[in-house]
Amino acid sequence: MYKPFDALEELYREIEEDKHWTGAESSVRSRYPIRFVLFESFSDFNDFVQECSNHHVYVQSMDKWMDANYDDQLMTYSQLARRFEEYIKSLPANDFVIAPFSEIVRFYDNEKYAEFDALVKTIALIESPEEAQRDHQRIYVPIIGMQGKMTKFQDTPNVHIWEYRSKHESRNYRLILSRSTYGVAGLERDYTFCRNMKEWVALWKVGGKVKPKIICTSKTIYNNAHHAQPDNAFDYVVCRGAWEFLKYGLNLKLDVATPKEEQLHFWEQLAECVDVDDFDFEQFVNHRFNANNLTDANTFVQIWFECHDDFSRWLLKTYYLSTIGRETYLGRVLSTVETMSTSALFSCMATLIFDDESINEAACGQRRLLLTEALRQNVQITEQAEEKVREKLCRMAADPERGYGVAMKYMSPLTTAEQNLMVEWLGKGLIERHDIAQLFPSLYDYTADFNLQLADNNDWVNDYFVAYVRAKIGNHISDTLQARLMALNENEVAFETWSNRFQTVKTLLYNRSDIDVYYWIDGLGVDWIPFISKEIERHRMDGVYLNEIHLCRAMLPTVTEVNKAKLEEITDNLRKIGDLDSFAHSQKSYPQYLVKEMTIVRDAIRQVLSHYNGKKIAFISDHGLSYMASMGKGLNLAGITPNHAGRCAVWNKGTAPHDNSYKVMDDGKMICALSYNSLAAKIPSGQGAHGGATPEEVLVPVIIVSSQKNASNYSARLLVDEVSSVNPVLKYAIKGLSSIDVPRVEYNGAEYALHRSAGDTFESERLMLVDTATKATLTIGTFKHTDILKINTGAQEDDLFNDF
Repeated sequence: MYKPFDALEELYREIEEDKHWTGAESSVRSRYPIRFVLFESFSDFNDFVQECSNHHVYVQSMDKWMDANYDDQLMTYSQLARRFEEYIKSLPANDFVIAPFSEIVRFYDNEKYAEFDALVKTIALIESPEEAQRDHQRIYVPIIGMQGKMTKFQDTPNVHIWEYRSKHESRNYRLILSRSTYGVAGLERDYTFCRNMKEWVALWKVGGKVKPKIICTSKTIYNNAHHAQPDNAFDYVVCRGAWEFLKYGLNLKLDVATPKEEQLHFWEQLAECVDVDDFDFEQFVNHRFNANNLTDANTFVQIWFECHDDFSRWLLKTYYLSTIGRETYLGRVLSTVETMSTSALFSCMATLIFDDESINEAACGQRRLLLTEALRQNVQITEQAEEKVREKLCRMAADPERGYGVAMKYMSPLTTAEQNLMVEWLGKGLIERHDIAQLFPSLYDYTADFNLQLADNNDWVNDYFVAYVRAKIGNHISDTLQARLMALNENEVAFETWSNRFQTVKTLLYNRSDIDVYYWIDGLGVDWIPFISKEIERHRMDGVYLNEIHLCRAMLPTVTEVNKAKLEEITDNLRKIGDLDSFAHSQKSYPQYLVKEMTIVRDAIRQVLSHYNGKKIAFISDHGLSYMASMGKGLNLAGITPNHAGRCAVWNKGTAPHDNSYKVMDDGKMICALSYNSLAAKIPSGQGAHGGATPEEVLVPVIIVSSQKNASNYSARLLVDEVSSVNPVLKYAIKGLSSIDVPRVEYNGAEYALHRSAGDTFESERLMLVDTATKATLTIGTFKHTDILKINTGAQEDDLFNDF
């Protein structure tokens, strides 16, 4: 039996008429006291309860029927039906409202088990006791928002249904179902809470105090909420984790993609930081990292390295992706990488570029910039990533349509594999030195031109060591280097002619009382002078200045046992750093050993200068090393006992005969190789050697630094201001240069070395002339002198009016 009402007054009249019914069906109506009263809103339900109270109808709260030991248990429909029957049988003749009924039964499974239907049918047929029947007892069961489920009973006999259809549109309650509130602060102002079924049921006894938004953490309701549909009273928001609770439950502005399962715990950590009263995701992130430009890739990476926990890195990553997305290369990397590991991030950053077809020049630039910072932070990517980078670069370089020029755009400074490639490619002349200036500064510095200020009869040193370094980088003895060595060490007399022009380290420094500390780098040769000079220059901000550079000779044989003793005669404070000697004798291969050598020397110098305390320091060496010796032959001389891989040897019987292959020492027994050939068996490839008499083994640097700048008084004059394409060089007369000064010319954005041609006259490398570039600037340290040039490229412009 179903009857709708459009006004509450009509419903109340019906209640009154039904209570005092005396006509037909009177006995049936009194036998079955249950009356289902349907409402669209809790507001109407509350008005109804109030009206009933005014007419001495009592309210029975169903929370009293729940098991006291189980706060979050849903009574089964059979348990609830039994409670109804027990209650009705025990009642006196009074009328009652039993509520809240719908707030329990809406969560019954009515799809599979028809639990709600069974309950309605069962309790509708519960009979009142005879005494109650005589008094026309009525039991009112309000149902809110469940009209859809009650429709099927409208024509069912003895099921009394009254429905009030309100003309006033009312808003549904927003029911937010979540496992937890995750520590979010400030919820009390706008939300009503309930933690279990008992609190949920009790909530509706005073429904007028319930706020429009409810947060319910009852596990039972969470698990059964899907059974409540259709529901006209509640808008359900089921939150599966902290992210959904923040975004959909609390409606916080979080423009982020749906997180993966393994990231959900980060959202729980974020929730603990949220206060809903004033939370703004962007402001929160910027405040946490004390930054306001986190979408800048450089800022992002700097802060990434400052983060020491996964949550902070995840937050940084999430913010960047929510703001920038995949628009940048960094965004695409962050979208791809799964973990918060620095190694994983930069492994992906190094390799993704080879798989992404949308890469442009901006992406290449951003990648290189970020990988440069990773190098500064000593990041190591995985072996698999490094090998992939190497393989892709090699394949790209071998592609005729792309070549080495394109491959260098994808090169980064980060990995040893890339550094090895740059050594190889530069050594083979496949790339230019300027290509590696930013990518591999160490190699760029090591391969710099030699411009040592030397006496005229020693000026061969610059050319020789330029040739030696190029040969070492190229991993072969060049014809140029071989010819220079042959001229210098043609025989013993030739060797002594050049070597005797240099003092020993002991002779140079013996009476120097101004040097506080001596640092000995075992095996350091003259080839490292440009490299070390540049490294010292980088420490000028620490108050360290390069004062002097000297070239000295080691005693033959050029071995540590002989020369270390001489160094120890200079000072009692000899400190050993950066052992190149031991490394030279180890088994290794090209080009890896070159990269490692640069690291050894760089770290040794930095170790000293990073803790500089203002003292005057001398970096000295006992002997140099030759890697060309491993590329020479093995002479396998008979009758000798070889030492140091055959770079020197002892003649076993009698006095050693003189030979252009070696230098015989004064004792007539010890002999030292004059060429790259070993006196015994061939030296294994990749090994450095010493003991012989080549310039790189004999000559050693003495580099002195202090906290004081050198006083400089330069005078410089451009000799000829007209430059032609036939001979595009500049000539200067320069006076006042010290041993450390390296004059250079800057022209049209490029830098050119100057070489002494005679006396105080210096000549530049060949310039790349441009008609419109007319300024040349001579630089010597901080000294600069600019001249205006007259350029003659020989080009003639077309006469546009020739035909007139």
